[in-house]
Amino acid sequence: MTYPDQATPPDGSLLSMAGVGKSHGRNRVLHDITLEVPRGQFVLLMGGSGSGKTTLVRTIAGLERPDTGTIALRGDRVECRATGRFVPPERRGLGMVFQDYALWPHLTCLENIMAAMPGRGRDRPERARALLRDVAMEGLEARYPAQLSGGQQQRIGLARAMAARPDLLLLDEPLSGLDVEVRARMRDQIRRLVRGSGCSALFVTHDPVDVWRLADRVLVLDGGRIVQDAAPDGLYSRPLSPRVARMTGAEGAFPVHLSRRDAQWGIVHGERFQPVTPMGVGREGPATAYLRPEGVTQASDGHAARRMDVTFEAGRWRTLWHLPHLDWSVYSLEDASPPEQSFLAFDGRHLFVYPASDVAQPVS
Repeated sequence: MTYPDQATPPDGSLLSMAGVGKSHGRNRVLHDITLEVPRGQFVLLMGGSGSGKTTLVRTIAGLERPDTGTIALRGDRVECRATGRFVPPERRGLGMVFQDYALWPHLTCLENIMAAMPGRGRDRPERARALLRDVAMEGLEARYPAQLSGGQQQRIGLARAMAARPDLLLLDEPLSGLDVEVRARMRDQIRRLVRGSGCSALFVTHDPVDVWRLADRVLVLDGGRIVQDAAPDGLYSRPLSPRVARMTGAEGAFPVHLSRRDAQWGIVHGERFQPVTPMGVGREGPATAYLRPEGVTQASDGHAARRMDVTFEAGRWRTLWHLPHLDWSVYSLEDASPPEQSFLAFDGRHLFVYPASDVAQPVS
């Protein structure tokens, strides 16, 4: 999806990027990034450390300039290296929330929010107070950032970003420095504010929980390239790489031999043919498998397994089994405490097989 330098970007897109590349010295950080974000969409950027997530957001904001490509907002060019076109960050009409809060230390909570508001209307203090109520910070108008907790500072940062009434909100790992309970509350507030305002959001994260709680769409970056672009349910049902499979809860990197029988892909052990979901594998031979606990159940017949460990987690038993004949160790989720010995069955919809050369790295 590319368009000439002087052509009009596609209608209806709030953000359009075509062929965007960026290097830091000799290190290529972004490779030919091409995407569109329509109005009202909540997009998550996922990827490991060094995958290019933050650099991508900074080029959209105008805080870094790409080496190649074009960026358009609301149908207007804000970045075009071929023609020299560049619109500075303060004129792009974006809201930004940073991991390190980036509040003005010499301004109160109320003043930080008012400083981001366009115009000089007399209703600015009341609008700022309304935003404080929206992020559950009412009554703290006169406090300075140094007098707030990390979670409180992040709420002020969110309210300040929304004060500019942006149609695109950029959030660079805004929850990574917060504890679990505060992160959960902030997710709810971010989603409610974004939905209520009708703006789009581009949210950088390393936490898979954010995918299921926030996203309409997920962009997975790896090595500066978009390797998967999908809705959360599509990401879950068809993770295109081992990294994404791990993000959806799969474990493994089990060496297997992929076979095909009656137009169905599977792995064979003895006389047993186990259906699988092949990902990027087009022929029989060595491969690598990943399995989600949701796809493991006890059965009257199946793979003989010995219980190795069991923990109680959020109403269910998470059990680690060893399968001696496969030399696999897999997890299952049980409603009752499992026995020491059992047979296990695998659901092929949760058993993904990738080329043997693919090696998953931890999601970070």
